[in-house]
Amino acid sequence: MEREEIKFVQARYHQLNLNSEQAEKVLRFEHMKESHSPTHAFSAQEEWDFEYSVFREILSGEQMAEYQKRVAEQKEMYIERLVDQDKANRIWADQMREKVYFLKTTLIPSILFGSTQMILSLIIDRSKVDYLKANYRTFLHDRRKQILVDHFRHCSIYAPIRLKSALLGHYASCLLPTFDAFEQWMDEPTRAVAGFVKTKLPRRNSEIPEFYLEKLNESKAFAQQTKEKYYRHIDGWHVWERDPLPEEEENVNWLMSMILLDRNAYGFEDME
Repeated sequence: MEREEIKFVQARYHQLNLNSEQAEKVLRFEHMKESHSPTHAFSAQEEWDFEYSVFREILSGEQMAEYQKRVAEQKEMYIERLVDQDKANRIWADQMREKVYFLKTTLIPSILFGSTQMILSLIIDRSKVDYLKANYRTFLHDRRKQILVDHFRHCSIYAPIRLKSALLGHYASCLLPTFDAFEQWMDEPTRAVAGFVKTKLPRRNSEIPEFYLEKLNESKAFAQQTKEKYYRHIDGWHVWERDPLPEEEENVNWLMSMILLDRNAYGFEDME
């Protein structure tokens, strides 16, 4: 290893007074920790745990005590940052609450209690729809578990508003299925069934799709309204939005979401 690299390590960890042999081992650790991976990354706590497991084999008792003091300070600052950042999540939480209320009281009842929803179900192979709905329920459970695991892995108990917001968003997808997210999650047999069901969707310019596309427009109008309400006058905020889907693809996804609608929100309960 280059002597210059060793000196940089010793300077970065100057509180520990590393000798050359120790600094070389720390440098090897840093190269391993920072090695590129497109699919895997440490959480902050996991990185500290990894670092601790290496440093306890490198440092003396006195150095280890200084190291632990240094890490304790880093963790305290990290927690303070999580708590402070979580305050900004109130906007997201309020927006999700309003969305859930809109879905429960306005949009979903206007769809489920109309005869058109029943007609749409009848013209599609019922066994195929039941198969997709069973898999969508599995998707919802998997997605909720992912939300919980990722949250506590990265935020522990220090961002409760962020967790509440994410779970409200998940509940919204129980009320109003998100076919595009479901499709990305599907295995090949489920994707094949979904592809078959798509071919059986009613053609445009008939009464059934026109009813649903009207509901799509209502949903989009509500989304735009809440976006303007919660983010228009907040300096420094930027709301990331993915590129819009082509109209035909958006319409097909919406009709597939309508087929997946469940009166009981797939057994999930309101988070409020």
